[in-house]
Amino acid sequence: MREASVYWVNTTESEIHFIDAILSAYDGLANVRRDWRLHDGKIFFKIYVAPGMEDEFEEVMARLRLKAQIGEFFQGEDDEPAEAT
Repeated sequence: MREASVYWVNTTESEIHFIDAILSAYDGLANVRRDWRLHDGKIFFKIYVAPGMEDEFEEVMARLRLKAQIGEFFQGEDDEPAEAT
């Protein structure tokens, strides 16, 4: 069984609650964490994405960008954000 993918999302603390509420409606898609890291002076929050659901997660995040304050997001490692693309 494959482990969840880790994504790092540049957003604010208040927006991560909104993102969590939206992603919770997609049963089994993702688990938003309150863990965060500073990277290049920006705050990135950790989100675990279910195996095989990465494309759907990225589509949802692209749509959420229209309503929420979301900067870059990328797949990275569990402990530290990787270089953003």
